[in-house]
Amino acid sequence: MNLADGLRINSWRNPNKVAVVLKETRLTYAELNTRANKLAHGMAKRGFKRGDKVAVVLYNCIEFLEIYHALARINIVTVPINFRLVPNEREYIINNSDAVGLILGAEFVKDFNPQNTPNVAGNVIVVGEASEGMVNYESLLEGMPDFEPYVDQNEEDLFYLGYTSGTTGFPKGAMIQTRGNLEIIKNALVRNSGKVDMSARVFLAIMPICHSNSIWATLITCWMGGTNVILPSGKFDPENVLRIIDQEKVTTTSMVPTMITRIVEMPEETKNKYNMDSLTSLGSSSAPLLTKTKEAALKFFNNARFSEGYGSTETGALTTLRHKDQLRKVRSIGKPNPGIIIKLIDEEGNLVTKPNERGTLWAKAPSAFIGYFKDPEKTRESIDGEWSTAGDMAFVDEEGFYFLVDRKHDMIISGGENVYPAEIEEVLIKHPAVSEVAVIGVPHESWGEEVKAMVILKEDAQATEAELLEFCKDSLAGYKRPRTIEMRDDFPRTATGKVLKRILKKPYWEGQERMI
Repeated sequence: MNLADGLRINSWRNPNKVAVVLKETRLTYAELNTRANKLAHGMAKRGFKRGDKVAVVLYNCIEFLEIYHALARINIVTVPINFRLVPNEREYIINNSDAVGLILGAEFVKDFNPQNTPNVAGNVIVVGEASEGMVNYESLLEGMPDFEPYVDQNEEDLFYLGYTSGTTGFPKGAMIQTRGNLEIIKNALVRNSGKVDMSARVFLAIMPICHSNSIWATLITCWMGGTNVILPSGKFDPENVLRIIDQEKVTTTSMVPTMITRIVEMPEETKNKYNMDSLTSLGSSSAPLLTKTKEAALKFFNNARFSEGYGSTETGALTTLRHKDQLRKVRSIGKPNPGIIIKLIDEEGNLVTKPNERGTLWAKAPSAFIGYFKDPEKTRESIDGEWSTAGDMAFVDEEGFYFLVDRKHDMIISGGENVYPAEIEEVLIKHPAVSEVAVIGVPHESWGEEVKAMVILKEDAQATEAELLEFCKDSLAGYKRPRTIEMRDDFPRTATGKVLKRILKKPYWEGQERMI
């Protein structure tokens, strides 16, 4: 079996069930499965073979689901690339991954220079109008058989290369296998069997489908026989999200804190135009959810079981803070998911054995990656036997709940003291004028680093730097308090909305020997 089999199985069981929705387009399981089969045959006919890597740059679209399923069926490795990257960053990933093919949205053709990516020359497939020398995606399907291609399946094969956004340096390609991830999906189906109507699942894919969160969530929906509703890419429109939830009777979705913040900050009259009763499950991931935002979300999405998850491309989903613990453990990332074992290692390499002591979070997880592609040094830093890490810092309390402190690389050392930006961000976000905040370390001649905060104010709100600095005094020790605060209109972000602190820090560290 492979990870694409959920679509195949439900094309037999429920051929006429709607599998995917994008705006006015609806495809049944039979239709989606047929298109995936035709694409698989078309790719094989063009000479792609087992183990080849095909890069994909697309906005959210139905074709993205077809591609994941089709390539898995013929053991080709998908390399999804964040569409928000600039052309030279995309080219780096195409070349670094050794891709021999590229599936490109028509919107990105103008920025594509085949001379910079010679390995994919002649094998550029365009979803939409293709330029000379390129292949139209739909023409690739024309005349192809609609039955599933026969290929020996091996769970050791790679499913995809997930290039991490990277807190430092160039992005790294995390190698994700079918093995382990398939077991997690099977176990989830077994746990839910007989308890809920899995086919009633309607998942709204808000985050980009190049991101691991949406990859796994859409795959799981296909295994359950539910419906994937795809939110088109573009500027995040919080009201449109509520409109789609109401219109499509969405039962579950996942967002990052920035998105949830935008929704709960809308005027009450706007939010109350839409019925959220169908939404029975809401997840938050990719970054810690600030307490104020969490409280507002629990109040607004009052029919949904609210959960926070922690994981990474490298490790898969590791922990969950369940609905019943949200207000009791407001800053926690929860407890390990079934089948996951976690340990914390301090800076001397020793196992953390006492509650509330900080350490780097390592996990033994069946979903973990098997290493970074062509980067054995980074692999050795992130994998130790059965254990893997994304480098995040955490502690565990007396009840076994984990709390994420920060990314190890984001930690600020000022005057010999460790400063964790999340703690400062939690204070500043409580100011009534502040919508979002990011804290970084900038160079200081005497202290090594000093704390700098950047804030986005709520629409029509006002606050001065002096006012915000004063606001921090009662809640933070002197060495933790920001020395400067900068007002921003927006932050540089990943495709999922995560703030790229590496980009925020760069101007301040140019010319320095190091960025710590």
